[in-house]
Amino acid sequence: MSEKESLDVLKLNKAQEEAVNYNDGPLLIIAGAGTGKTAVITEKIARIIKNGLAKPEEILALTFTDKAANEMRDRVDQKISLGYADMQISTFHNFCLNLLREYGLEIGLPVDFKQVTENEAWILMRNHIYDFNLDYYRPLGNPNSKIKALIGHFSKLKDELIDSENYLDFAEKMILDKDEAEIKEKNRIIELADAYQKYNQLLLDNAMLDFGDLIFYAVKLLRDRPNILKKIQERFKYILIDEFQDVNWSQYELIKKLSETAKLTVVGDDDQSIYAFRGSNVSIIMRFKEDFTSAKEVVLTENYRSGQEILDFAYESIKHNNPNRLEDKLKINKKLIAFNKKKSSVEYFHFNNIIEETDFVINKISEIKNKNKEVVWDDFAILVRANSHAEAFLNALDKSGIPYEFLASSGLYRQKIIMDIISFLRVVTNCYEDTGFYRLLRMTFLNFKENDMQKFLFLAKKKSISYYEALKRARHFGLSEEGIKIAEKIIDLVHAGMKNNRHLKISQVIYEFLEKSHYLKFLTDAEKRGDAESIRQIYHLIQFFKLVDKYEEITPGAEIIDFVKYFDALVESGDKGKMYQAENTPDSVNVITAHGAKGLEFKYVFVVNCVDSRFPNSKNSEGIEIPAELLKEKLNSKDFSIEEERRLFYVAATRAKEKLFFTTAQTYTGNISRKNKISRFLAEMNFSEELSSTNKNNDISKMLENKKQKEIAEKKSDFIYDLPKTFSFSQIKSYEACPYAYKLAHILKLPQKLHSHLSFGNSIHLTLQKFYKKIQELNDLKQDSLFALPIKNVKKTDKLQVPSFADLIKIYENSWIEDNYVNEVERKKYFADGKRILKDFYETNLNNWTIPVALESGFKIKIGEFLLNGKIDRIDKLADGTLEIIDYKTGKPKEKLEAGDKAQLLIYQIAAQTLPEYRNIGEISKLSFYYLTNNKKLDFLGKEKDLDKEIKKIEETIINIKNKNFEAKPGFECDYCSFRDICEYKK
Repeated sequence: MSEKESLDVLKLNKAQEEAVNYNDGPLLIIAGAGTGKTAVITEKIARIIKNGLAKPEEILALTFTDKAANEMRDRVDQKISLGYADMQISTFHNFCLNLLREYGLEIGLPVDFKQVTENEAWILMRNHIYDFNLDYYRPLGNPNSKIKALIGHFSKLKDELIDSENYLDFAEKMILDKDEAEIKEKNRIIELADAYQKYNQLLLDNAMLDFGDLIFYAVKLLRDRPNILKKIQERFKYILIDEFQDVNWSQYELIKKLSETAKLTVVGDDDQSIYAFRGSNVSIIMRFKEDFTSAKEVVLTENYRSGQEILDFAYESIKHNNPNRLEDKLKINKKLIAFNKKKSSVEYFHFNNIIEETDFVINKISEIKNKNKEVVWDDFAILVRANSHAEAFLNALDKSGIPYEFLASSGLYRQKIIMDIISFLRVVTNCYEDTGFYRLLRMTFLNFKENDMQKFLFLAKKKSISYYEALKRARHFGLSEEGIKIAEKIIDLVHAGMKNNRHLKISQVIYEFLEKSHYLKFLTDAEKRGDAESIRQIYHLIQFFKLVDKYEEITPGAEIIDFVKYFDALVESGDKGKMYQAENTPDSVNVITAHGAKGLEFKYVFVVNCVDSRFPNSKNSEGIEIPAELLKEKLNSKDFSIEEERRLFYVAATRAKEKLFFTTAQTYTGNISRKNKISRFLAEMNFSEELSSTNKNNDISKMLENKKQKEIAEKKSDFIYDLPKTFSFSQIKSYEACPYAYKLAHILKLPQKLHSHLSFGNSIHLTLQKFYKKIQELNDLKQDSLFALPIKNVKKTDKLQVPSFADLIKIYENSWIEDNYVNEVERKKYFADGKRILKDFYETNLNNWTIPVALESGFKIKIGEFLLNGKIDRIDKLADGTLEIIDYKTGKPKEKLEAGDKAQLLIYQIAAQTLPEYRNIGEISKLSFYYLTNNKKLDFLGKEKDLDKEIKKIEETIINIKNKNFEAKPGFECDYCSFRDICEYKK
């Protein structure tokens, strides 16, 4: 039973209950590894709501990753009986992004700023490098070589809330002019300060904010605009911060501002502070104690994950960080006690070389699994200190046939499918790109035979022609009939790509290539083949499409050649492509960095390469340091980097539930004269090469030789799907249409081909949303806070202010989504239709305008044991005080609504009648589908039996999804399905 599962079925312990129930003031929860901090936070939120202390929208919970925020949100959802219209459980950066989207104009930020990654900022700075007055930081031989370090420096300055004016003022006042060395140093700092000012201005000139800007400007907004600060403070009564030990100075200042009038709870563990490289500082927790002197402390020490032997080892190790630990400073007891009394063990093994070390680890995994039928591959983790240390273990797993998942933090651009796509894009823009054609011929699913490849390469070289020309002449090269078909297929794909590039977006060109080449079909058939690698490629593809989508958003109208240049610049910047842990993975051994393992747990953990210079790693360059005088928090330890490495070692050790293995090798380079010392962290615990468990059986090579993995290699991986925790009407409708298409879209999350009617419908919806929002603003009905519903009684008045028809058309033009049309003729036709529809709409409502009480209002409700979310287009208050829920339709108008047509609005009625946030506005009296093509409404109101029937239908659908019933349902829907061309079941 995992820590999460344990806490779902067990009552909270005494310390957890104390933390959950305390609401009298600021609260510091010191939560050791595996002590159920997420359970405490989610239970605290649930009880605040249940006890009527605050409404869901009055609670703010912040953490650091989308994964952590989603997990917290899911667990709160399960604890709240009805659901809610709004609650803020978010990452720091997403919260600040929303804040600046709403109020950024108040401090002069661009209205529609774009958020850029560090590598996108690198490209921007590279393109303007000669606009910077650089000397020290622009080497003549490679003027771009210091850009990454400069941007890293600027990011640290923002973490410390140092603006460019203060930095420049500090630099100019430096008293450094005694000799030439001091003069050069002062000039260096002035150069940095000047570059910082120019970099920030460059971002603003291009309507961009980088990652550090989000919190930097959010704090500036709250400091400089007390009226905005007051609005936000009035909104939130309770604020909860997860992983508080990872907070940096700017985030801490944000928390202080937000919580001046709210009840603040922070949860953290100084022993797990492992992100100093991104600005976090373990001393922040001590700062909290100084700033919130009345804060209550609760220490969680009951561990629901690991055996006591593992906990004792980890505790004795981390104590070597004293006196720079809270336990020592606050005189508290942080020794973890195992709730689970099962026996556990810690073992250490030493080997002569990396080959012996990897073979042992792989063999031990196999041995444990073969002895226990209940053990699955996912129970094992191999933890490395750095991505580069994983390769030897990945190769050994490959050879053994053991399925594995390498949860690397980077490396997306080197994945097979991404390289294939980039090769395709290169040959589309340059048909003489021979390496690109070679890569396409090597695509696994094409099965281009080696004999054909040899003939092709030989004759292309002999005739001195490009591969493009050679492929066109393949029929004359003596290739097999299959080889000729493949050559012709590649030429057809490339020609289609060239043609599509003229009128389709880059993402659409890529999709067409994947679909027409049958690459997508090859991936979707992976489960039948037991092909775990192809399943992984699906996740990589999804992540790559996100990159393409973001590029298209930042650079509208860009062509493939622009994207290829952008991609090359990303790679040049050092970007290897961020990779996210896939949730729907086959049963497989987890290979992951110690940093990446934070928050995870496994029965059996192997911490490998535990030698000095690897773990702890050699001290990396800190980049360009900020002058010590400008730092808000001073490091109070000479051994700070070693202490952080020891905390990382502690995190790695506390991932294990039953068995914890440490392994080392005498050499990792093949140079037997250069012997590695075992990690100081192991030596501190009295481990040594002589005491290695390996010495109990010296004939390790024979032991390994006798353990064969053939039976493992022959077994297919079982695919484990992480099913949705919340559902939407569109998901329900998708499943009802075809369960197999639902699986491809919502379980495997394959990219989908979008259709013109969807782009058109979204354009009209967005136009009307902005139009009615303008009506709200003109008539003084604006949301009282960033996230709240604009709930307010509105009386009809003769003085109603409404934008003009010209304003409406201008909104439409700015909201127009020009993607996914077959050609320019279709795009123009739809655009003209939209103007006609809006003209009729405006004239029809000319003397009957209303001020909506809510626009695009979200909700999340419980349907039986399940959660359903959605968003309502518009809610109007009628003359009698009752409410009309309106949903826009741009499709073919209906004369009469059948039972199946009413489902969406019945769900909205259920939400509006269930949640107090909506009940407080008024009673629902009408549900209306507004058909914009003929400006007519069809309305009704669901009866109790209709609502019960809809709830039952939704429950049945979700149960089918949970039971993984994904059998195809071919029919007329196949004609409109995004996966028609790759589906073997299509009608």
